[in-house]
Amino acid sequence: MITRKAATFFVIAAFLLSACGGNEAKEAMLPGSELRVIKDVPDFSGINFDGRTITNNNLRGKVWFAYFFFSSCGGPCPKMSSIASVLNTQFAGEPDFRIVSFTVDPRNDTPEVLAKYGVRYGAKPEKWHFLRMSADSVANVATRGFMQAASPDDPSLHGTKFMLVDRKGQIRGFFGQDEAEIDKLRVAINTLLRANDE
Repeated sequence: MITRKAATFFVIAAFLLSACGGNEAKEAMLPGSELRVIKDVPDFSGINFDGRTITNNNLRGKVWFAYFFFSSCGGPCPKMSSIASVLNTQFAGEPDFRIVSFTVDPRNDTPEVLAKYGVRYGAKPEKWHFLRMSADSVANVATRGFMQAASPDDPSLHGTKFMLVDRKGQIRGFFGQDEAEIDKLRVAINTLLRANDE
């Protein structure tokens, strides 16, 4: 018969073992069912900060995530771009990985402004796109396409999620900005990148 002291020991030991799982435990928390297909990405066409036109069709065959921002934002945008910069560095060796940042303030975020912003966060134009399109177009892409808030009249009213897209152009998940969410995003990116190798 197990005494109360022994039972307490086993509970504590089990907790410590599960807490020491590290990355393996985090990866196990993201089964394939969490990466269900949500919907196709919207059609879009924007001017990248290097002057090239980038469309959703240019990203077919790639694994990418997108988010909405504007360069003069003093709220969540710098944090989101910093997170994107870290992930950009971590996946720099993956030829099929991309990031797409949509500005919701095209009036002020000119190509020159976006080029400076991209340099600040270490973006390379072939791997990380900072796209500019009309205010109405980006609002439509955000609300109807990615199901995120956006207003053509007030850039501060934009969604703050990262949207993950697979090689077929399908949205596979929405992720927040806290550490646990970014860990899930990182694992999900790896999962989708490896899915083509099987």
